[in-house]
Amino acid sequence: METIRTHLSREMSHTVTVTRTTTSTTSAIILNTGYVKSIPGLLKLAEVILGGIILGLLIYNKDTLCNCWVYGANHSNLFFLGIVCTFFLTSLLLLISCLLSISTGPIISKTNFEFIYHGAGFIFLLIASIFLLLDANQNDNRANHNHFVIVSILGLVMAAFYLLSSIWGYRSYRGP
Repeated sequence: METIRTHLSREMSHTVTVTRTTTSTTSAIILNTGYVKSIPGLLKLAEVILGGIILGLLIYNKDTLCNCWVYGANHSNLFFLGIVCTFFLTSLLLLISCLLSISTGPIISKTNFEFIYHGAGFIFLLIASIFLLLDANQNDNRANHNHFVIVSILGLVMAAFYLLSSIWGYRSYRGP
């Protein structure tokens, strides 16, 4: 039997792709740490970290946000806060899902959800960041508006991450 296998392997050449999934286990939780080492995992991790930083900066400057809730001004602040919260939470849940399940990352990347979600995130974050940046530059005589300029620039960087994720999601969905 072995001579037949050896003979066949000499005549037929083929490529074998070996995929390795790296996991880290404890007593009850299995983490798919290999996902974070991939390009979609790194982009999603960067989106979550940057979204957390932006939300932290907005919460740190909550007095200005509270004034716009009470007096009905600065709709750009609330719009930006709502958009960042929405996409931060969804990306966080997707990241947690891909970390806790070995099969989630490859399955989601094969659907068009990644492309549509990250494309919408790019568009909404771009609009909200530009809207906040224009509003902060127009009202530069008020206190703490440099803070909103910084946050809106970070929002533009986050939009760029979503654009890259959308491009990567499209390539994964359509194939190379």
